[in-house]
Amino acid sequence: MSGLASILLKRGACVSGSDLKRNQHTERLSRVGAVVHASHAACHVRADHDCVIVSSAIRPDNEEVLAAERLGIPVIHRLHALSAVIGGRRSIGVAGTHGKTTVTAMSATILRELAEDPSFLIGAHCETLGGNACDGRGDWFVAEIDESDGLFTCIRPTIAVLNNIGKDHLQTYRTVEDIDAAFRQYVKGARHAVLEIDDPRVYAISETTWGGFTVGFHPRARLRATHVRYAGFRTSFTLELDGRSVTRVTLPAPGRHNVKNALCALGAAAVAGMDLRAACRALGSFGLPHRRFELLEENGVTVVDDYAHLPEEVAASLYAVRTGWPGRRIVAVFQPHRYTRTQTLGREFAASFDLADVAVVTDIYPASEAPIQGVSASAVADAVACASRVEAHWIPEKADVTAFLKASIQPGDFIISFGAGDVWQITRELSEFLIAGNFQFASTGEPICSR
Repeated sequence: MSGLASILLKRGACVSGSDLKRNQHTERLSRVGAVVHASHAACHVRADHDCVIVSSAIRPDNEEVLAAERLGIPVIHRLHALSAVIGGRRSIGVAGTHGKTTVTAMSATILRELAEDPSFLIGAHCETLGGNACDGRGDWFVAEIDESDGLFTCIRPTIAVLNNIGKDHLQTYRTVEDIDAAFRQYVKGARHAVLEIDDPRVYAISETTWGGFTVGFHPRARLRATHVRYAGFRTSFTLELDGRSVTRVTLPAPGRHNVKNALCALGAAAVAGMDLRAACRALGSFGLPHRRFELLEENGVTVVDDYAHLPEEVAASLYAVRTGWPGRRIVAVFQPHRYTRTQTLGREFAASFDLADVAVVTDIYPASEAPIQGVSASAVADAVACASRVEAHWIPEKADVTAFLKASIQPGDFIISFGAGDVWQITRELSEFLIAGNFQFASTGEPICSR
């Protein structure tokens, strides 16, 4: 929503809006001319407004929506507004259950570095791109396409990128088969498709998609990564097109999952007519978006915050840690996101933490949902403890998690937080504690805290 607002502002629209509380996004919009209200109220909607754009988080009985309806002002969903903003431009739409924010940022980086001056809309702030949105002068528009509410099939991009299909958003879709059908419709509506066929459901779509450009580690992928090497925050691999080596790629991002993300972005560049070697060089300027394996501190102890909140995502990020930082003790902090998601997927997290040494599960981040009787984060911690050798703890309060981490830090630890809620506050406070030098290690390796 903030990115969409910033693009409309740049195009000369008068933009006002509201959120439950002020944050870095609303402050940034205020600085560039938006009128931002804290909390929702009917008086924020005026008769001279042309439309009211809403996100999926806004209920039909919201007071501003009801006010717009009384005044006869059209209420437009964010994705429909995005479709109008893209307009007649050539577009790359990035969809999938995992990784779409990163792929979108990679695609925007490639086009920018190749002097295409693209427009883009990304689901998170990206420091190297100057934000989460840009209205460039070029002909290409790169957009992250969110499937959570089922309305994304209205977007008909020139190039549809699909990196994976997983079980999520079951408050919208009844089954994984329904999710699969929606992604099939999305791909069908595009002129071209880039499909990451390591995912079996995407592979099945590729089998019935005429002219789909396939990418992945899979031997049948047209664009493949081979001879991968992991080294901390850098990953290198050989890029092959139709069985022939193109070049060696150095990616400033860790993990096998980010190699797949890069293949999706490079595949889109190839379909868009860009030189593949130049596109690979452009990826050297890529920076991970906010909360995507974001380094907070590296000084004998590594502290990272990550947005992963689904079982496959957590497992992929822990694989990146284990392969990129071999021999380190891994401490994972996980905050389950939403009661409905925890009810559906809670037990599936059991094997996700296999590569960690210590797993700390804190209370569920509700994201405006009401509690569901019998659904608790403690069940997630129990599942992890029963399914693996991992030392698992359930510590409901964030402050208590921070205290636990401060008291148990060991030299060389890799501490990573996972979740789509406010779990980042834990690792942010821990990193500040480490930066301030409020501890030292005794000869035994046990931490001595000075406060």
